Amino acid sequence: MQQKPTCTNVRIRSTRDAHKIFYAVQLNILPMITRRLDADERLALRTGCIYAWEERGPHTEITGLGIERFTEGRRWSPSRVRDEFLFYYEKYTPPTEAGSSGACEKQPPREWDPLVKQTYSVWVETEKGRRKWHLTAYFTQTTVDQLGTIDDMPKVAELVVPEGTFQSTRVSKSR
Repeated sequence: MQQKPTCTNVRIRSTRDAHKIFYAVQLNILPMITRRLDADERLALRTGCIYAWEERGPHTEITGLGIERFTEGRRWSPSRVRDEFLFYYEKYTPPTEAGSSGACEKQPPREWDPLVKQTYSVWVETEKGRRKWHLTAYFTQTTVDQLGTIDDMPKVAELVVPEGTFQSTRVSKSR
């Protein structure tokens, strides 16, 4: 059965938005991704797709939920930190068709709109103990302002996340 993203046509503006999505997942309002994306699911990935998933830890039971690494089959730049988020920029991969050795194919087509991957991770207490949850959101520079926000999702927008429910995994570096 094909997994759907946790939400679609949405962008993440802040950790507050991310926490509301995590809380909606915790309350079973939104689905959590429970396995790596298959080939069809990777092809369905678009700007505005957001995936919430639990990291499989060393003590996670073998048959339990959790993903070791979230992969979607694309190449990414090194991460860039902005606030609590990590951002990755999609790298162009020329098509691997036999007999094509034109120099023009080493450059992306003019209309190519690379994805940006935005990630955020938190610690959360669950009935099975402390778990690490991740949010992975995708957008492009040309479409980000056309995407909705959690304010457009009535069941999520009205949620009040109890203080301290989600703790960022990023350790702030004091200077």
